[in-house]
Amino acid sequence: MNRFIRFTQFVSLVVLISVLAACGSSNTNSSASQSASGTAAATAEASAPATSAAAESTDVSAYRLLTDAAGHEVKVPAHPQRIIAPFLEDPLSAIGIKPVAQWSAGGVPQQYLQDRLADVPPLKMDNGLKPEEALSYNPDLIIFLSPVYVPEGSYEQFAQVAPTYVLSDNDSDWRGNLEKLGKLLNDEKAAAAALKQYDDKLADAKARLGDLPKDKTAVLLQGVDEKGFKLFGPNFYGGVTLYQALGFKQPAVVNGNYETYSIEKLAELEDVDYIFVLSGPGRAAPPSDNPLWKALKAVKAGQVFEADSGYWFNLNSIASGLIMDDVLKSLHA
Repeated sequence: MNRFIRFTQFVSLVVLISVLAACGSSNTNSSASQSASGTAAATAEASAPATSAAAESTDVSAYRLLTDAAGHEVKVPAHPQRIIAPFLEDPLSAIGIKPVAQWSAGGVPQQYLQDRLADVPPLKMDNGLKPEEALSYNPDLIIFLSPVYVPEGSYEQFAQVAPTYVLSDNDSDWRGNLEKLGKLLNDEKAAAAALKQYDDKLADAKARLGDLPKDKTAVLLQGVDEKGFKLFGPNFYGGVTLYQALGFKQPAVVNGNYETYSIEKLAELEDVDYIFVLSGPGRAAPPSDNPLWKALKAVKAGQVFEADSGYWFNLNSIASGLIMDDVLKSLHA
């Protein structure tokens, strides 16, 4: 009798386990079905046109197949969430996008952008970005400004980390590159708004300066050592804003775009009205003890101004806007 009771209990236990297992399987299938439906809905939503790169959707299963400036066919996420784009932080910030890590020199990022990027860790850029450094931030898109910014022979290694896109074949075309960045990141409206903001700022600066730039000469000077100095030309970083955008006259001594001149050439700056001197950590001071320097008209008139190398040594919408602010403040315009 006891055996029969134990046997009956055993059979009941087996039946109970079978029923529970069946219920679990049913629940699992139901959950899987709901998950699949949710994924399909998220994919459809991500594929819809976006009004902003900061769209709330975090789905990255939707891609566009694009050809970059170096001829690579790249599967670019429709709405990338974790971007690494060394030295493109200015245009990214202009369209309201924050990368997961930012360019730096010796671990020091671009200071003029830190009101926007203070919480973004700096990349270790010594001798160029390394694929393993990029990998540590788990990016879903890596953007290089132009082919010259891609460390030699390393494109395929970066492409194994994340889709890697070379933006432009002209790294000095900052306007065109801002537009390309907006298109790449599905935020053309934000790029257009950033360009309009720049254009409005430039128009205001030129209105405040009036005819002054047409009549006055200016230079952007970088100290080197006691034997020489550099001058920025009309196509080099801050020189573009100074000469092309604001319209200051270029003295005859300026030859090329970023040339080194012997210290004796200081004498050829004698009639320059305004001298902007590149300043910042690690930058050499101007040759202020040299008699030739002391004899310059701008020096004697107190028309020598510091130019923060963080943004004067740059050419993008935010940096150029700050250069305009410096010029207006220096000239009390």
